[in-house]
Amino acid sequence: MIRELQDVASEYANKPDGNVAIITILAIRELLSNDINPIPLLKESGMPSDLSIHTSERVPVNIQSIFLDLAANALNDDLLGFHLALSFDFRALGFIYYLVASAETLGEALANEEEYSASLNEPVRVGSGRTSGVSVELSYEGLDPHLDRHFSEFWITGTLRLCRDFTSRELVPTSATMIHLRVGKVPEMDRYFGREVIFGADRDLLEFGKDAGDLPLVTHDPHLHQLLRRLQSSESTMRAPEPESLQLRVEKAIAARLRYGTVTIDAIARDVGTSARTLTRKLAEERMSFSSILDGVRASLAVRYMRNGELTMSQLAWLLGYRESSTLVRAFKRWTGKRPTEFRRELRRGGLDDT
Repeated sequence: MIRELQDVASEYANKPDGNVAIITILAIRELLSNDINPIPLLKESGMPSDLSIHTSERVPVNIQSIFLDLAANALNDDLLGFHLALSFDFRALGFIYYLVASAETLGEALANEEEYSASLNEPVRVGSGRTSGVSVELSYEGLDPHLDRHFSEFWITGTLRLCRDFTSRELVPTSATMIHLRVGKVPEMDRYFGREVIFGADRDLLEFGKDAGDLPLVTHDPHLHQLLRRLQSSESTMRAPEPESLQLRVEKAIAARLRYGTVTIDAIARDVGTSARTLTRKLAEERMSFSSILDGVRASLAVRYMRNGELTMSQLAWLLGYRESSTLVRAFKRWTGKRPTEFRRELRRGGLDDT
């Protein structure tokens, strides 16, 4: 089985258009290179342990995100996504890499990446803009960026790295923000970005100075670029993104509002483009309720926050939209069977599985 996984990892890394994201395969390869058996981690996360590039069903990215957390813990590398982005050869992405790299300017390259990012069999979607400068905003299909760290850090770090490679300049963003939370500063990441990376923001965003969009690409190849554009248009190879389920849309809307204390069914209904009455009815048709989804989001976030940092109870209560820490303590015991202090002690001793 290990040998089969090694073969699959190698095949995916050279042809990353299968049903598992490239960072997941890179993590498997990293585990194998460190003599760590990935199979128990695959099973624990809910991923198939018999991965094959020929499987017909795509593995949900939220499950892959859980696997990446487990892999990071096994490797003792809390910055796994960041480190993989620094070592990955992005040419393995194939068509879209060369389409972006062959553009004339950085602004044009980012616009091409935005236009064709849906053709990648990856959860990432790229948005670019030009106002006072040039910006790159990342969003994710089927992935809650409040819960994930490694997908987000892989792609936003990789984006900065490509901007530097394509322009042959040590570009420093004027702003670098990520949605997920990290406690305290991350010096290694700050050094690479050339500035402090802000976590717990409302967007995964890189912003550059006003002249950055006009920077010429040292990889510019007008003949290749025109050829690739024609091929992309004629073959219509773009993959339409799969629509998100109503539950996932509601969960993401709740997670975005929790820390601001603005989670109401009316507000969430507006965020997903419907009325509170219609939302309640549609959730009931799927045998769900707004309150149960809210409780589930809080439970998931609470455990992830406890695993990812040393938050005080008041900080954790604020992040989860509770006014009182005592309310959080009661809810946490209902979710896990343990008080937060007990959970944290067992976590430090390594006595908890992926609750």
